Amino acid sequence: MDIKALAREKKFGEMETAVYADRSLVGQLVELLAEKDGDVRTGVLNVLSRVGFDYPKDTRPYIDRLIALMDEADPFVKIDAANAVGNLAYRYEDASSKAVPKLRTLLDHEASLVRQEAAYALGNIGFSFIELVKDQTPRLITMLESGDDDEREAAAHALGKLGIIEPQMIRGILPKLIEVLEFSKEASCGGVLFALGAIGLHYPKEVADLVPRLIKYLDSGHPNAVKNAIAALGNIGSSNPAAVKDALPLIRKHLDSTDLDVKMNAKVALGRLGDPAGM
Repeated sequence: MDIKALAREKKFGEMETAVYADRSLVGQLVELLAEKDGDVRTGVLNVLSRVGFDYPKDTRPYIDRLIALMDEADPFVKIDAANAVGNLAYRYEDASSKAVPKLRTLLDHEASLVRQEAAYALGNIGFSFIELVKDQTPRLITMLESGDDDEREAAAHALGKLGIIEPQMIRGILPKLIEVLEFSKEASCGGVLFALGAIGLHYPKEVADLVPRLIKYLDSGHPNAVKNAIAALGNIGSSNPAAVKDALPLIRKHLDSTDLDVKMNAKVALGRLGDPAGM
């Protein structure tokens, strides 16, 4: 299989299929990161991110190369490199230790998209290695307060990841999350819902009044909002299923969703709530 030809012809879907079928091609894929064509590099990084997430051992030898790409001047390379690093490095403490300083720097980049991907990556790493990332909590809270919709989404999602591990770190921002939720669009409120669920997992009584509001998102039609609302309700009700009993019929309905993330979150949430349809 001529991976280089597929990349240069921008046939990234075929390239991804080929690498999934024969992961010995990962090395050839990485070599393409030296190409000058930005579209090729972006396509390669996206494929590496997905393949590495599913088959981390096959991309493990190349994580340092991806971390180094976050120093590139091209903001689009930074964005895709940060995304790939967030999907690959979080399994390995040594790689995460190398990545975190660069991701911290990217949180202050002039481009919003770069800041967003840095926040998501830090959230992924912090979920595995909280000590490496916890000092970035104040910066993420600042993004939550002053960023645009997409930045708030990224910051809230990262804070939720950290809060699942150390809930006291985000317990105090509950009023801010509720405030942000008030003016967040349904298409970009998933991170806030996720963070509310993280708080609800550990302090369900503090978010119990939000259950009716969360239930409304189950019919929003936006997969990002739906899947995170389901997860939040599953977390809140895990210690007291009766608190979210009104959500059960709607969550069951999403077992038939064509969106895989929504469907999986519905199964997990129902399982946590003791419903026979759950897993």
